[in-house]
Amino acid sequence: MDSDKVSENSLDCPSYIAKPGADLFGIVGENGKVNYLNDTIRIDKTFVEEAQKGRPAEERFRFSGKCIQHGCHQWEDGKCGLIQKVIELHQNPAGTSLQNCAIRNSCRWYAQEKELACANCSEVFRNSEMMFLQTV
Repeated sequence: MDSDKVSENSLDCPSYIAKPGADLFGIVGENGKVNYLNDTIRIDKTFVEEAQKGRPAEERFRFSGKCIQHGCHQWEDGKCGLIQKVIELHQNPAGTSLQNCAIRNSCRWYAQEKELACANCSEVFRNSEMMFLQTV
C-alpha cells in the first residue's frame, strides 16, 4: 500500500500513548534511538499495566494510533506541527535508504514529510506529560 493512497482520515500518529488498542512499533534503545519492529503489536490492558511499572512506557517504547487531527494540541495549519519541530531541532537530512518501519504506509509524519520525517523520527520518544526530543 502506498502512503499517498491512504486516506487523510486513516493516518496514524507515531507519537501515541500506551493504551489498550495502540500499536507498539518501536523500542527505545540504550543509545536513546528508536529501534523499529518489523510488524506492529497491538497492545492490551495487561501490556499497559506491566509496561507502566517503573518509568513510563512512552519513555521506553514507541506507539501509534489514529491521528485525531484537530483534536490534538500539536495540530497546526492543517497538519501535524510536531514533526516540523522535530526536523528543525535535529536537522537530520533525508537519507537514500530508510530504516524498516511497520507503520510507514499509514504514518502521519511520513505522509507529510516523506523521508525527512523518517530521518528524524528515531530521535523522538514520548512521555505522557510532555514530548521529549532526545538529543543524543
